[in-house]
Amino acid sequence: MGYKLTFYIFLLYLYKMFVMKTKLTPDNILTIIKLYQTEIPSTHKLAEKFKVGHKKINQLLKENNIQINKKGGQTQMGNSLEIESTKSKMYSTSETKELVAQCVKTNIIIKDPNNLSGKLTKHIIELYGDVWLPANTYQRKKYEHINGKKWFEDYFKIIEVNKSINRTCKLCEWTTTDTSNKTGCFENHLVNSHNLPLNDYLSKFPEDIIYHPTHSKKLELTKFLSINSNFVTCNLCGEKMKSISNTHLKSKHNITTLEYKLKYPNNKIVSTSVSKKLSDLVKITNINMTPTWTSKGETEIKEFIESLGFVTNKGKNRKILDGKEIDLIIEGTNICIEYNGLYYHTESMGKNSSYHLNKTIDCNQIGYKLFHIFEDEWKTNEELVKRKLKHLLNVNDGIRIGGRNVKIQSITSEDKSFFLKNNHIQGSDKSNISYGAYYNDELVGVMTFNNKRNMTKTANGEFELSRFATNQNYVISGLASKILKRFVKDYSPTSIVSFADRRWTIDGDNNLYTNLGFTLVSITKPTYYYYNSKVSRYKRFHKFGFGKNNLKKRFPELDYTKTEKVLTTELGYDRIWDCGLFKYQLFINNK
Repeated sequence: MGYKLTFYIFLLYLYKMFVMKTKLTPDNILTIIKLYQTEIPSTHKLAEKFKVGHKKINQLLKENNIQINKKGGQTQMGNSLEIESTKSKMYSTSETKELVAQCVKTNIIIKDPNNLSGKLTKHIIELYGDVWLPANTYQRKKYEHINGKKWFEDYFKIIEVNKSINRTCKLCEWTTTDTSNKTGCFENHLVNSHNLPLNDYLSKFPEDIIYHPTHSKKLELTKFLSINSNFVTCNLCGEKMKSISNTHLKSKHNITTLEYKLKYPNNKIVSTSVSKKLSDLVKITNINMTPTWTSKGETEIKEFIESLGFVTNKGKNRKILDGKEIDLIIEGTNICIEYNGLYYHTESMGKNSSYHLNKTIDCNQIGYKLFHIFEDEWKTNEELVKRKLKHLLNVNDGIRIGGRNVKIQSITSEDKSFFLKNNHIQGSDKSNISYGAYYNDELVGVMTFNNKRNMTKTANGEFELSRFATNQNYVISGLASKILKRFVKDYSPTSIVSFADRRWTIDGDNNLYTNLGFTLVSITKPTYYYYNSKVSRYKRFHKFGFGKNNLKKRFPELDYTKTEKVLTTELGYDRIWDCGLFKYQLFINNK
């Protein structure tokens, strides 16, 4: 299995390398020209580096009047052995002077003229973005050999300045060689000798703030967090911060971000100002993004949404959600769609128990609603998914009737099952109470209840609302409320519980259930289904069928001292996780 997986990944890599086209930006073109004239005088190597055809490289070089080297006639830029044996040039100066690197664009001084710490590289990337950087020591040596200077000198001037050997307290004659106060000795001196905190000293001598960069950042952060929209408060310790990070939760409270989100589902973990910046970033990247590989199902969903009159932006940007991709973003709305191919959304492909839920919550934190469509739903229930999408986008085109125009009555198990299979994405259920809504003698809606389901552990007088669905060709206002009232009248329940899939119910406090008077009482963690493409290409199997008791009936030869996960893996099954459920409860006063 591992061999096949490696082979498939290799094929995908080849596809990306040789089939997919990369759109070259103006900056890419300038970099290509520069590299061709200095470092990489080969159109084939440049084509491989920028993932385009070498004819494309030839074309843009000619368009910019760059002479193309004949095959085998490239200018030799230094003997490889000679370059390898060359020692990198190290800049140095006298004992009373020191060399620093000064940014040619911002004039910022960095005390690392040889870039030993990598600070110059980091500054260049932050300032200029995607520019050419030497990938290894050989390339750096080669650049020096050809150009007589280090590669980063295109961005920095190496200048000589006087060494700052000592720093003197301006209140006395005390001096220290720790000019940047890394040890904290200057602050200790102020307290011990002058009974003066650093803030008061700096208010008298503000020019000395240059010696306290960390303190400056703390002051800036304190000022920033004094504005309500710039901070969120940790519910566990009360600390104010821009966003509640996993590092904070793990180090101070020993819980994960997912556990915190589940415990406080209605509390933000990102401040309003940071959320706005992220949301603005979404809009910017949507305009400038380059489409990448797209599955057939995702393309079909995109085309359907656009057929409804909407414009979709292809996501595929890993900066918006900290490395996670968004498949489709619908312009003019705050709705995002994820198409989850079954094979690529299993545990073995890196999609762990919190992957889908985290993406849902993270989108919600920046003002977007993310809906997940699994591949089997689209392939086997395409029309039902389309109907859901129309409902989400408020473009239902069914016949509109009011709940007062329908007749409610009990229906048979057969009628219920037939209706749900055609109108509910989860299909039929095993409920023992079913109501139907009829309009002109046509069954147009079904709601089912159950008081015998072990999973919900219903108490005496408590029922579960299991399914609610309407005919795909109708939009019926007030129907759910009407059927629910009839059920309450007939059975006098003490309470009713129900569950909503978080993949389709984004706002736990504003939905069909809350409109019916239900209260959100708990949130269940994500659960898993099993998948085996060899058994069924488009089917997720419920985990209940893979408990050890059920496995023993089907596979008695297995070693049942092993865990369920090990056994199912040996049988070729992998796990796919959902987003968990919202649990709602309606308390009935029958007096």
